[in-house]
Amino acid sequence: MRATLRPPTALTGLFAVAATLPLTTTCTALARPRDPVADYVQQSFQVSRFKRAKADLNGDGHPETFVYVTDQDYCGTSGCLLLLLSPRGATYKVVMRATAVQLPIRLLPTSAHGWRDVGVTVAGGGITRPYVARLRFDGRGYPGNPTIPPAVPLKRPGGTVLIAR
Repeated sequence: MRATLRPPTALTGLFAVAATLPLTTTCTALARPRDPVADYVQQSFQVSRFKRAKADLNGDGHPETFVYVTDQDYCGTSGCLLLLLSPRGATYKVVMRATAVQLPIRLLPTSAHGWRDVGVTVAGGGITRPYVARLRFDGRGYPGNPTIPPAVPLKRPGGTVLIAR
């Protein structure tokens, strides 16, 4: 019996070409999850270097985010910029913008106007003895400078360290 050869069709031609190609695997990188805090900080303050921590300061079940900016444009001999962002829908409200802040940042056990007090380290910039200053919510926000009133130096700060050195 004699076999008859048929001319290849387009489909069998594709299989022939595919059979000659090396076997490879393709991995598609998973998309990095969106980081709304990083997006907000980068767009609003043009910074990319920061440390952060979350804590629910007002008891609403939605944690606020502490952002300690470490870009050199936001730091000096007395410390760096500390932001406290409270979620507002798809964006954030800046509840604190404090300068001259050193690490560590603490969540204190006390509160005012329904918001927890924050402890920040004050040092450098002419201050010879570092200390922790208590920043209290005044109904609208937190003080912007921990070196002057209404910030209060604490003898025994306690609380929970949120952002360490």
